[in-house]
Amino acid sequence: MVAETHAAGPIILQSLVNSCPKLKRLHWKPKDIMQILPSSWSSILGSSSLATSLEVLEIMSSPSAVANDPPPNLAPQLELPSLRCLQVSVDDVNSSLAAVIAKQWQLPSLTSLYLQSIYNSTFTLQNNLGITVSPSATSLIETHGQSVTTLAIDRWTACYIPLHILPPAPVQELVYYMYGLQKSTSTSFTAVSTLVLLMDMDRDSPQTNAIWRALEQLRKLQDYSLPKLEKVVILSWPLDKLKEPHPIDIRLLDETERLLVDPWQQETRRLVNRNGVCLFTLVGTDQD
Repeated sequence: MVAETHAAGPIILQSLVNSCPKLKRLHWKPKDIMQILPSSWSSILGSSSLATSLEVLEIMSSPSAVANDPPPNLAPQLELPSLRCLQVSVDDVNSSLAAVIAKQWQLPSLTSLYLQSIYNSTFTLQNNLGITVSPSATSLIETHGQSVTTLAIDRWTACYIPLHILPPAPVQELVYYMYGLQKSTSTSFTAVSTLVLLMDMDRDSPQTNAIWRALEQLRKLQDYSLPKLEKVVILSWPLDKLKEPHPIDIRLLDETERLLVDPWQQETRRLVNRNGVCLFTLVGTDQD
């Protein structure tokens, strides 16, 4: 557990809010000596003009609460009426900053929420399927999710927080980890129109291999109820280089491979890279 060593973190944050009273974006990525406890975030922001000016708050790490820090329900209440984008770490400690935000913060304008985990963090809450999840992540979505239209979950967190565990929210854009889909059986985010998936592959991997890897993983989406899905964006080094759709000869496909490509021939659903280029086009059809 990390204490506010030498009070460097709170002193720097307090100095920042004093010198930049109209700050709209705060990106905080501290070293250990600059850590700020959950209750200190509430009290410092709440006593400054940043409480009304902040629109984007990105806290790249958060310490576990120490003995002298109050539990989440005793931390100062805080309202950030202008905050529209929040990035915060989630972990397995009930007194984490994420838990304080879920219990004590009011965020009426929040539309974008990015959940990440502290590397090597452990997750201790077990659901009835035996999958380990983060209580602070689910609490954040339960409390603030009804206004969130964009939800991003980093690759490490996604491996421990399957989509079917998360409470419903009117999310329209979901950013998730491709391989996290393997641990999910469904999703309650039925309003999703854009699904962005992170797929790890070596930068020099052949584009053909990357396309088929993506198609094989996307087969999992058949189990999901996503009636409004219009676009799936694959973020992967090899596919980022695509300038035009990769040709796939339909005459060379076996039955299994045809089942993988068929869902992406519909006009209502597009499979693209980060630049909006469709991943593939079928050749050797009657239309050719």
